[in-house]
Formats: sequence, C-alpha cells, structure tokens
Amino acid sequence: MSAKKPPFVGDKFNRRTEAVPNPLLRTIVSHSLPPRARTPVGRLVASVALAAAIGLGAGFAVGGFFGNDGDDDLVAVTEDQLPERPALALVGPADEDAVDNVVLPAPMADPEVEPPEPEDIAGSEMEQELVSVTQGDTLTSILTGAGLSRREAYDTVEALRPLFNPRDLRVGQELSLSLMPPAEGEDSEAPRLAELAFDTDVDRRIRLTRGTDGALSAAEERTELTAVPTRIAATIDDSLFASASRAGVPASVTTELIRMFSYDIDFQRDIHAGDRFELLVERLQDPDGRTLKWGEILYARMTLRDDNTPIYRYTPSDDGIPDYFNAKGESVRKALLRTPIDGARISSGFGMRRHPVLGYSKMHKGIDFAAPRGTPIYAAGDGTIAKIGRAGSYGNYIRVKHSGKYATAYAHLSRFAKGLKPGSRVRQGQTIGYVGTTGRSTGPHLHYEILADGKQVNPKGVRFQSGRTLGGKELAAFKRRRTEIDRLLDSLPVLTAWVDPVVQADNEP
Repeated sequence: MSAKKPPFVGDKFNRRTEAVPNPLLRTIVSHSLPPRARTPVGRLVASVALAAAIGLGAGFAVGGFFGNDGDDDLVAVTEDQLPERPALALVGPADEDAVDNVVLPAPMADPEVEPPEPEDIAGSEMEQELVSVTQGDTLTSILTGAGLSRREAYDTVEALRPLFNPRDLRVGQELSLSLMPPAEGEDSEAPRLAELAFDTDVDRRIRLTRGTDGALSAAEERTELTAVPTRIAATIDDSLFASASRAGVPASVTTELIRMFSYDIDFQRDIHAGDRFELLVERLQDPDGRTLKWGEILYARMTLRDDNTPIYRYTPSDDGIPDYFNAKGESVRKALLRTPIDGARISSGFGMRRHPVLGYSKMHKGIDFAAPRGTPIYAAGDGTIAKIGRAGSYGNYIRVKHSGKYATAYAHLSRFAKGLKPGSRVRQGQTIGYVGTTGRSTGPHLHYEILADGKQVNPKGVRFQSGRTLGGKELAAFKRRRTEIDRLLDSLPVLTAWVDPVVQADNEP
C-alpha cells in the first residue's frame, strides 16, 4: 500500500529541502516540517516545533565538531545513520500530569556556608597591614603612619593602656593592623581602626577590636602552658656557656645558673676542663607539646675540682620571696657578687702592674673584666646610687653604697641604665650600665672596685656575710621540698644533649 501523500506537499517542497547543503540539517528539515497547517494556530505550533528541532540539530552538529579530538576526519552523517532520539513534545494543558513525573534535585536543608572574606562584605573594604617596630617608633607614630588620624591613634592607645603600657613596645615586635573606611557622614577621610593585634610574650597576645557600636575594646589571649621538669647534665670542655649551649641549655638559663653560684665561684678562674654541671629546670610547653619558653631552675649542682655543692630553689612562707639554699637550708645569696658581669674574662687583677697607657708600674686598685661593648653590668648588691656621671680617667662612673661599710664602683661605662640618679635604689643583679671604653682606657672593659670604709680593697680577700638561714618550721618545710626534688631527680633520665622533640620532628625530611 503506497503511502498517502500529504496535502500541499509537492515538488516545490522537495526542491527546497534538497537545496540545504548540510545532510544533517537537510534530514532535520525534511522530517520536521509537517504538512502546511490549515489554521493560524496550527501554523504557530508548527513554527515553534521547527525552531526547536533546528536548534537541537545545530547543537548536536556544533558539539560534534568541537568534540572531535582533531585527529579524525569529519564524516558526513546520512539520515539512516542518525541515532534515534525521542520526539520533542510541547506540554500543553492536556499534558499537566507529565510535569508531576519530573524529579528535580531538592535543595540541601543545611548547606555548608563559608564565612565571607572581609573584602566580600559590602562597604567594608578592609585593609590589612603588618608593621615591624623599628628604633625610635612609638605606638602613636606607627598608627598615624598607617593613616589613622591623631584622634584615632590617641583613642587606640588609651583603649590598650589597661592591658599594655605603650612604653613597653620592643624593637622587632610585629603589629597586625586592619583598617576600614571612615564612617558615613564623617568629615575626615582618614581610615578607622578595625583591629589591632600583637604578641607581648610567647604565650600572651593583645587584641583590640571595634564593636558594632563603634567603640574600641581590648582583650588578652593566653596560651595555657604546662611546666615540664627536665634534668640536664654535661661536662665543661671549654667554657660553661659553650658547654651548656651544646647540651641544649638556652643562654637565659645559663645566665641564671651563673648568678646562682656567682657568690662563691669565680667563673673566670675556678672553672677548669673536666668540671661538670647538672640542673633541673622547667620547660613551659603549649598544648601541642612545643617548648615556648623556659621556667625556673629548681635544682643545680656544680662539680668542681674541690667543690660539689647542690642548691635548691625554695620560697619561704613568711616573706614569699624565692631564693636558693644549700642542703642545710642556708641561703647562697651573699651581700655582694664577686662578678658583676656575665661572660667576661679577667684582663687585669688587683695589685701592682705596668700601666698600659702611662707606661710605668702603678697600683691597680680593682679588677678589669674584658667584654664586648654594650655588655650589661649588674649591681653587685642592694644599695643606693652615691655617684653617677663623668669622673676623669674613670670615664662614665657609678658608685653604689651598700649596707654596712661596703661600696662598689664601676668605671669606663659606655652609658648608664635609664632612670638612675644619685639616691636611686638598686637591687642586686639589676642592670645599671653597659661596658664601654670611656676615660683612660685601651679597649672596652669594666673596671670594678670594692671599697671598705672608702678605701679600695682586694675583692678576693673579702668574706661577705651570708644571707638567710632557715630554722624551725621553715627549715622543716624546706627539707620536705628538698626531698621532693631529690625524688624527682631520681625519676628523670639525665639528658646530655637535650633537643625539643617537636622541633626535631618538624625538621625531619
């Protein structure tokens, strides 16, 4: 049975389809054009169907062209090679049930949302800056240098003052600033401070923020540290500082160790190769196990040729002042330090000598400690500044009057510690000046004198009075503390080259 020819479709229609050069498009046109509709509504539906079919065909053609990897030749597709595709259907009023069968992805009930970056917030335009403090900087100069007005800088300093003294700003300290545009309606074009944060210690951070009401408020953030006792021992091969450094002891702990024994040991003459030291010291660790800083020395022992003295840290309950005591409960603190400087060597002792500048023999009424320029000089004992200033051949000079008949003098200083003047009280171990070469001097050193009743005496021949001796309940409490420390020592391994295990792990490949 021959197919019935649709009405109004004749040779003219066939010629039009054959004129289409692309076989794919020709096929789409020939199969998509229905017999010409007899009504306007029908013509509208037919036009829409034709446009959709041509668009679909063009999409497949373009997709196939760009989907080719470039190595295969393009192949013309004939009608019988086209894959079967579902017919397009227009959904009308009679097809409303078909819409119900369409499954659309449902939105997540609780989607994960990342907080917006400051620059993504409309109108915020945050500017962040990291500033390192340099010599001569003040907090006010840093803030105004970042663009803040002087009024804004003043308000910032005042908001910080309850938690931080601006005078405590240190060279090299880093400050993180976040700035925001001025508030609407303000005459000034200077930015406002949104946040200021900086560390004042390894476990303490100050953060200043601006609230929604526009007010600035400061808060302190603390890292909880745990004290971990560590036992370290080593043999002194050259100097105490060098040997302690090789054992992993930081310079701050070694300096405290020297101060503990400096009343009885001359670290320039009494230390020899083969001597040993041992100490029990606290390491302060953060929650991740990293050592952020070192705490107190709880116990120390110096084993010299003719001495083997252990000392213990103990805080008496009556005055609450921590001190170091020997095994008998006697304080190791003396009235005066024999060596008021760290890491120096004796370049000239007390007595007759040929003067290096004058060229003839002259009585040297003190001890010279050679040290680099700027090395701190400590007060040998508690006392009052009697003289401070320039003193002829002594150069920059300080004399401290101690209790009783003794005084100490310090000469050739490069400069004095801030705030000192005649009458100022100083504590034993307090920095009072720095090594220099002022006056009659051939190089940087400290000239140190001990005076008894106003006359210079040989420091080696002076026997200083000991400090406090515990008794009664305090002695009993000290002995209990001494026993605790001895037991702790016995339970800990002796480390001869301690390294922070966390740091070591971080450095491993």
